[in-house]
Amino acid sequence: MITRSFIKGFLCTALLAFACSAAAAKTLRVNIQADPAMMDPITYSELVSGRIIENVYEAFTTKTPDGKSVPALALSWEPLQSGYGFRFHLRPGVKFHSGRTFTAKDVKYTFETLLDPTMKAGLGAEYLKNIVGADDVKSGKSKDLKGVTVVDDNTIDVAFTKLDVLFPIYPIYIMDSGIVAEQGPDWMTKVSAGTGPFKFTQWKRGVEVDLTANKDYWDGAPKIDDIRFLIVGDANTALAQYDAGELDFLDVYEPIYQRVLGDARYKDQLLSVPRAQSRYLGMNQKLYAPFKDKRVREAVSLALPRDAMIKGLYGGAAFPLNGVVTPGVGGYDPTLPPMKYDPVMAKKLMADAGYPDGKGLPPIMITCSPEYKDELAYYADQLHKVLGMPVTVNVMERATFIKAMNAGEVAFFPWGWTADYPDGMYYLAQMWYGPSPYNRARYSNPDYDHLIDEAQSTIDVQKRYDLYHQAERVLLDDWAMAPLPIEASLALRKPNVHNISNTPFGFSSFKDTTID
Repeated sequence: MITRSFIKGFLCTALLAFACSAAAAKTLRVNIQADPAMMDPITYSELVSGRIIENVYEAFTTKTPDGKSVPALALSWEPLQSGYGFRFHLRPGVKFHSGRTFTAKDVKYTFETLLDPTMKAGLGAEYLKNIVGADDVKSGKSKDLKGVTVVDDNTIDVAFTKLDVLFPIYPIYIMDSGIVAEQGPDWMTKVSAGTGPFKFTQWKRGVEVDLTANKDYWDGAPKIDDIRFLIVGDANTALAQYDAGELDFLDVYEPIYQRVLGDARYKDQLLSVPRAQSRYLGMNQKLYAPFKDKRVREAVSLALPRDAMIKGLYGGAAFPLNGVVTPGVGGYDPTLPPMKYDPVMAKKLMADAGYPDGKGLPPIMITCSPEYKDELAYYADQLHKVLGMPVTVNVMERATFIKAMNAGEVAFFPWGWTADYPDGMYYLAQMWYGPSPYNRARYSNPDYDHLIDEAQSTIDVQKRYDLYHQAERVLLDDWAMAPLPIEASLALRKPNVHNISNTPFGFSSFKDTTID
């Protein structure tokens, strides 16, 4: 006979067990600077989104903490027996977050979706440009990507119009081909369509993005239960939340570099490495006529005291960048001469160009998103002081700014490009190559483009790096941009948080993270 006391005891025991289970849940709380601009692998094109997406979606390969590429969704690959391309052998037994099995048809679907002209695709589409039939899909002439052949569920052939030696390491994130039919076109606001170690749970705009552990992950379930990406735009607020125990892992923003580096309390919690992010001042010659003159572009660069900027503007948490490719990335050229600060020569160049002390220069706005407002003010003041340049500050909402930059509608801006794979081609072919949609300053130089075309078809690694170096010097000789110091990647980790690697490529994956 079941008595009232038995039921009461059973309920108490059950509630206690539930409470213990809830207490044992491990949630990693991490800050991000702004709302992500997108949450899907098709339109993905910016850093904040990447922090989240790289925990949810996977490509053929992934990066180790020391920057090496290792197999992920592809176990191996070899050149096609005829023509340019690769045969990929896919990892069997992988499940999407929906529970469906990952197969070669999902790879082809992802490629075709990235090239679909109605999708307004992001970074991934650019990696597919050399596949046979890519132009036909991009133009809407065909929906079938002819160069991609499904051999069987775990084998797929990818044929190119020309050799693309880096294709296996491109971060082309594969998505579930059944998700749109199941969830509708706004699926990314409800679920995730990846194979990664974490699943999308919810996005409270302006507040947080939540992920939960994928217990069926092919490489073993994560050690934590959830990740909560808290949207904290202000650096001091983020640090206050970390100090109050509201964040477990802090991405340290630039305005508080000095404060963190100078505080002994954080010494044993600090993770500091140079960031694999190429930074520059972009000068769009199509939008501001004086930028068409190489002397004006050089003068802008010579007006920047980079050593002083590293100490003051960056709080000591940066180091010089003398070109485009950053240290620690394949193809970096350590022989490039340092960027000079020479206000006398800068003034002379402006005078020679017909703008003595800035006279005759039309007004120009230097534009960026809110987190860079102090940096914008510095550049505007410095360029006015040295060159007499009539620069005003224009702060634009982040997603709107990125959209305008991508459309080539911003004349003058500081920005960075973070490497998604450990090879200098990522910078060179994305940022300054004429046909690239991420050539945000709309720079155009046929000599440079020819070198990039040749490098993308060169198998020999050292010969390819030599081509990178030649291309980089073309950019520098032409003053295509003004290189800016590379920021350090600084983070703080609570003592009870372990196995987070801060690398030049960021700290995007938390699969092996543990919390005591």
